[in-house]
Amino acid sequence: MHDLKLLREHPDVLLKALADRRLDAARVQPLIDLEQSRRQLLTHVEQQRHQLKQGSDEFARHKGRGTVAPPAHLKQLSEAVKTDEQRLKDLDAQIERELAYVPNIPHTTVPVGDAKSNEIVRTVGKKPSLPGTPKTHLELAQPRGLLDFERAAKMTGSHFPLFIGKGARLERALIQWMLDVQTKERGYTEVAPPLLVNRSSMFATGQLPKFEEDMYRLKDDDLFLVPTAEVPLTNLHRDEILEAAQLPLRYTAYTPCFRREAGSYGKDTRGLVRVHQFDKVELVKFVKPETSYDELEQLVADAEEILKRLGLHYRVVGLATGDLSFAAAKCYDLEAWAPGLNQFLEVSSCSNFEAFQARRANIRYRTDGKKVAYVHTLNGSGVALARTMICLLETYQRADGRVDIPAVLRPYCDGESIL
Repeated sequence: MHDLKLLREHPDVLLKALADRRLDAARVQPLIDLEQSRRQLLTHVEQQRHQLKQGSDEFARHKGRGTVAPPAHLKQLSEAVKTDEQRLKDLDAQIERELAYVPNIPHTTVPVGDAKSNEIVRTVGKKPSLPGTPKTHLELAQPRGLLDFERAAKMTGSHFPLFIGKGARLERALIQWMLDVQTKERGYTEVAPPLLVNRSSMFATGQLPKFEEDMYRLKDDDLFLVPTAEVPLTNLHRDEILEAAQLPLRYTAYTPCFRREAGSYGKDTRGLVRVHQFDKVELVKFVKPETSYDELEQLVADAEEILKRLGLHYRVVGLATGDLSFAAAKCYDLEAWAPGLNQFLEVSSCSNFEAFQARRANIRYRTDGKKVAYVHTLNGSGVALARTMICLLETYQRADGRVDIPAVLRPYCDGESIL
C-alpha cells in the first residue's frame, strides 16, 4: 500500500513506477483526478466551516439581545457542511480502495524492462554430466512408485501431486532438513502457522484485492488456504509497534501452499512443474529500513545455502521492473537446473517489499529517537518444492537406474539411493 501523501504530493512517482513495470496509467490517472476533486472539495468545506464559525460567533454575540434561534442560513450552511464532509469521507475511501490496486515502486537498482531484461547475477556450479539422454522426473519417479498423478486426480483433480513411499519420505526429509538448516544455523525462529487465513491477512501481504481469483477460498467462512507461508508469517505482527532492539526478526515456516493460478493457463504444466499444491519452507524478515537491502542479500544467501548443500547447479537472477511481483520493490529468483527438462526452474524468490506490506498490515517500530515508523518486510523461499524435487531426481539419476540421495539428506532417509 502506498502512502496517500505520495499520491497527493508526487503522483509523477507512481506514474513512472507503472511505466517502468510496463503497465499503463489506467489505474493511477483516475486516482490523480480523484485527488484533485478531493482537494477542491476540501478547500470548499474549509471555506464553509470558516463561514459557519463566523456566523455562529456572530449569533452568539447577539444571542443575549433576544435572538432565540440561529438564522435559517446558518442551519442550511451547517447541513451543507455535513453533506460535503460525508462526500469527502466517501472520496477518501474510494481513493484508498483504488490505491490498493497500485503495485509497489521498483527500487532504483532494478533494471527497467520486461522479463528479457532480467539480469543473471551469478551462476553456481556446473551442469551435471549424465550418460545418454537424461530422463525427466516423471520418467524417474512414476516407475519407482514415488509419484502418482493418476490417483491424485481421482482423489482431487488435475495438477495435485501424490507422493508415495520413498517419494513421500524424500519430500519429508527435504522439509525437515531445510528447517533444521535455517533454525539451527541461520538464526530463524520456526513457526507452525494456521493453513487458513482471513481476508485482512491476505490484503496485508498484497494478494488481495487484485489476485483473489488465484486463491482457494472457503466461501462460507471467507477464509483462504495459504498461497504461501509468507502470509501468516508477515501477519504475526500486524497492528503492532515493535521496539528497535527487537529488529531484525527472522521467521521460518513449513506449509503446503495452495494456488489456483487462474491466470497461468498455457504455461508449462508437465508433472511437478506447475501444481496447485506444493510444499515450501518460507523465510520472512522484519527489519529497519536502513538495513533492508543488506538483509535482502543475506536472505538470498540463506536460500542459496540449501541449493549449494544439495549439490544443485543454479543461478541467481535479478528481476527487471516488468517481471516484479505486485508487492516487491526488488526481487532475486533462484533457478535450479533440471537436466531431464533441460531448463532452469525457479525454486525461490527473495524479495524486499520495503514498507509496502507493513503499511497495509500496520506494522511499525519505535526508532532510536522514539518516533514511530514502518518496518521493512522481506520474504524468500528456502526453498520451494516440488520443483526442487524435480531438480534432485533429474540431477542424481545414474546409468544403472539408481537415483542417489544427496549426502545431506541421508540421515533423514533410509539408504543412499532409490532403485
